[in-house]
Amino acid sequence: MKHTRRFFLKTTGALAAYTGIAPLDLVRGMESVEEQAVAAGKTLVVIFLRGGMDGLNLIIPFRDAAYYELRNSIAIAQPDSGQDAALDLDGFFGLHPRAVALQPMFENNLAVALQAVGYDRNTRSHFEEQDTWETGVIGNTINSDGWLNRHLLTSKGNGPIRAVSIGNTLPRILQGNAPAYAIRGLTDIKLPGAPGQQELIATALEHAYTRSPQEHVDPAMDLLSQTGLDTLSAIRQLRSVSRQPYNPEVPYPGGRLGNSLREVARLIKADVGLEVAEVDYGGWDTHNNQGGVGGPFGNLVQGLAEAVRAFTLDLEDRMDDVLLLTLSDFGRTARENGSYGTDHGWANCMLAVGGKVKQARIDKGQRVVGRWPGLEPSQLNQGRDLLHTTDFRDVLGEIVREHLGNPNLAAVLPDHEFKPVGLV
Repeated sequence: MKHTRRFFLKTTGALAAYTGIAPLDLVRGMESVEEQAVAAGKTLVVIFLRGGMDGLNLIIPFRDAAYYELRNSIAIAQPDSGQDAALDLDGFFGLHPRAVALQPMFENNLAVALQAVGYDRNTRSHFEEQDTWETGVIGNTINSDGWLNRHLLTSKGNGPIRAVSIGNTLPRILQGNAPAYAIRGLTDIKLPGAPGQQELIATALEHAYTRSPQEHVDPAMDLLSQTGLDTLSAIRQLRSVSRQPYNPEVPYPGGRLGNSLREVARLIKADVGLEVAEVDYGGWDTHNNQGGVGGPFGNLVQGLAEAVRAFTLDLEDRMDDVLLLTLSDFGRTARENGSYGTDHGWANCMLAVGGKVKQARIDKGQRVVGRWPGLEPSQLNQGRDLLHTTDFRDVLGEIVREHLGNPNLAAVLPDHEFKPVGLV
């Protein structure tokens, strides 16, 4: 049973904000569970595609005739129909042509897509659905911490820095009672003061937080001391990594996603015990002029594919122990709207890239996982959306248990009866 570090935040939040590291703990309690040692050397990287990504135009059901009836201007042509056609995955589904950088991963059994993933109480609200996917809790997300943080809280790691988000603030998915850090980038990590004074400041802070065994203090002060020392240790570890030159195996594309995945790869290679990492990639709310191959959606798809491809090539054999997963608020409407875009929808697709899906692909012979519900009017949710056939919590739970090695699913994703997905 872990104690809350809320007191630490109140006392030292200024230091955390100044250094570019944001440890954040919520007050939400959790029933005591037996912590399990997680699988050594495994990392889960989550890319949150904020805005509601149109999964029907990323993993394209080109053999479903209704797809072309519903999308007059934004549909992607069938494979082998000329330039800008879908890239055939399995004879039924195709990959968006501007995601061509992902094609070798599917062909080499390193990538799998999941289609028709969601849940039965979707509100179509960006705020509520991002909270739901980040907390793994249905209907009461306000009082909930993130499901990745609950994983950290119910397991034992293998290094000093288990959880990192690349960004200015800690996302909901990592908020909770377990330590997690938001960093803008490794080069931004610093303590107050001039360079020559920073180690003196760190030593002074360490001395201030250290308590002798004979010193009697209340539990809150003990908690403050330990958390302060943990944070200083994390700062030193991250600064140590930042001082080492880093030459990736391949160049990363410019832009926020490529830069963020580069930092994640750097931390994985540094062997600091990184277990979960989160990166945001926004802009997917394509109500107007979404485009088919061209346009804003295609641009985002290309940015995603090229950054993920660079990440996998940079990590090389380490991808056997790394699983990259995409999440999004929700899917988009099956039919395009009058503004040549799509509106907030229901079920969606997810991408999973990494060594743990490799064996699943070989065994099952699949590149797209999940039961396809169809796009005919009678098959749509409320006559407008792709129906979900796989609960997203089943996907997350399988990854927590099988990839990260944490069996405490009832604590990580509560109030859910799990069903096998066959992803990992």
